Amino acid sequence: MAEIHIDRRGDDLAGEAVPPAGAPPVREHSLGDLFRQLAEDSTTLIRQEIALAKSEIRETVRTVSRDIAMIAVGGVIALVGVLTLTAFLVLLLGALMANYWLAALIVGVVYLLIGGGLAYSNLNNLRKSELKPEHSIESLKEDKQWVQHEIRDAKRELT
Repeated sequence: MAEIHIDRRGDDLAGEAVPPAGAPPVREHSLGDLFRQLAEDSTTLIRQEIALAKSEIRETVRTVSRDIAMIAVGGVIALVGVLTLTAFLVLLLGALMANYWLAALIVGVVYLLIGGGLAYSNLNNLRKSELKPEHSIESLKEDKQWVQHEIRDAKRELT
């Protein structure tokens, strides 16, 4: 806090704000300095926002990659089980109908219908998914508003 020193010489100065001893001198910035600082701050802010977006996208890709790998592993394990059950169903239906080729055809068609339905529904879900970096986009919008506000304030100070 600035100390007030009263001049005891008797002139009409009521008091003058003087920075405390050891404090750096207060510096007036020119308009050019203020605009340069605004440009530097804006550039730094944009770089930080880009770094945030990259980080957010990298994290999303990492999560999606891990999930895809686990889906693939689960799919391979499920395939082994499905092949075993398929052999069982073909043998069971073949024994009941006394016609193994027809049993294999029926089991194959049922699997095709189930697999096609699952693939179709999940393909639609994938098309609807959003992979945009929402936080970064929102932050950039806020930064844009801040920069516009700072420019308006600077223009007002000029007039």
